[in-house]
Amino acid sequence: MKAIAVFPGKPNSMHLAELPKPTLDAVPGGRGVLVRLVRCGVDGTDKEINAAEYGQAPEGYDFLVTGHENFGQVEAVGPNVAGLQPGDYVVATVRRPGTSIYDRIGTYDMTTDDVYFEHGINRLHGFLTEYYADDPEYIVKVPRALRDVGVLVEPLSVPEKGILQAYEIQRRLRVWRPRKAAVLGAGTVGLFATMILRLRGLEVTTFGLIPKPYLNSDLVEALGARYLSTRTTSLREAATVYGPFDLMYEATG
Repeated sequence: MKAIAVFPGKPNSMHLAELPKPTLDAVPGGRGVLVRLVRCGVDGTDKEINAAEYGQAPEGYDFLVTGHENFGQVEAVGPNVAGLQPGDYVVATVRRPGTSIYDRIGTYDMTTDDVYFEHGINRLHGFLTEYYADDPEYIVKVPRALRDVGVLVEPLSVPEKGILQAYEIQRRLRVWRPRKAAVLGAGTVGLFATMILRLRGLEVTTFGLIPKPYLNSDLVEALGARYLSTRTTSLREAATVYGPFDLMYEATG
């Protein structure tokens, strides 16, 4: 089957590669899930990997299949798989467990290991290919009604996790009642952060470079947030008028 890959350490080496189609037996214990890729997002991480800024190939390979923003449909499942069946739409997680205490309790993104494993980023092939096989522990089922936007689940998880951690840290104080938030950056991640914070009931001011109106400023305002261009309003001025901000999310890239 075909895949899009790079030679880690070699700038601008993205190329079409060939890999054998995976089988259910690739996952031990009858727990294999064979997934056909439907969509795969390409973002700044993939650009940086193609520029050879980071990324390592899996053991035994001289290339790394890219793509971590995945969305696929289950084609077959092993005999010991529960909760998934052919036809289901799914997203696979990117980071996989290492050896630290955080990995052992299931919080892989908090690993303290120097060597880490991320599909399409470091030491594990990515999803920019025709099929992949995985264990159901690392597969998230996506409702059929969300199939048109399911490829956004992985990038959405980035601000969701960051904002959740901010709330968890402040929860220890017992008196933190956030009302106002600022989001720096109105790109994809900034839009997601704006949406998440609005769903939490906060008054949100989102900053971007481009003066409105344009698509992203329209989307910010459609979410019930305020859009400001830093070319016309400084952060200090905005904080004076619309703050103080209880939480700030940095998404300028």
